Amino acid sequence: MNRRHIITLLTALLLTVGCSNNSEVFYSISYPVVRIEATVTLPEPEPEPEPEEPSTGETPGTETDESGTTEDTTTEGNPTEGGSSQSGSTENGTTRDSTSEDSTTEEPEPVDPLVAQIQAEVAAEAPVQPGGGYTLDFTRYNRGPLTVDTATENGTVDGVFFKEPGATQINLFFLGQTYACTVSSYTDTDGRNKVLLRVDLTELYQERYPTADIQQVQRLEYTSTPTN
Repeated sequence: MNRRHIITLLTALLLTVGCSNNSEVFYSISYPVVRIEATVTLPEPEPEPEPEEPSTGETPGTETDESGTTEDTTTEGNPTEGGSSQSGSTENGTTRDSTSEDSTTEEPEPVDPLVAQIQAEVAAEAPVQPGGGYTLDFTRYNRGPLTVDTATENGTVDGVFFKEPGATQINLFFLGQTYACTVSSYTDTDGRNKVLLRVDLTELYQERYPTADIQQVQRLEYTSTPTN
């Protein structure tokens, strides 16, 4: 079902629901939105070729004297005259190297400026902001009226939704737009699995940034609704 067919169907549903306000609601579910994020997938950059190491024909750390005897010049343990050794600390009889992992700080990978810009746009343009949410009232087995608290200047608005039994996708129609949400889950900080709504925005951002070769953009709406 393409986007045009979905809009036509949901428009018809909106008219049907509007004319049948006396329909009995036999099941309702709410999705309060607590957080919004975005995922952006761009092509992987091609790795830079590694420079070739010059071949000297000698093994580092060895010297050969005139008699042909190889002498190891690498120092280990205590410093020797004219040389130096790496210092460390000892805890409970165990020597700790001062350059071990716990003494180094890894810098986070830089974020692509375009990715950061798209993520900011997705969050700012989300029709429902954190603190808002959706309430779906099933007056039919697969559809019904939708109440949306946008948590924006639009306030609370009405719409309709369509969801086939057992399907993982909900089609929402409100504020003149159609949103196809895929229902999945995430593990919250309290250890419980809760509903995550994914909205694919790839086509929109491919049109907005035609030269960026965008592969996928998704808006992630984290809710406080348990999955069971």
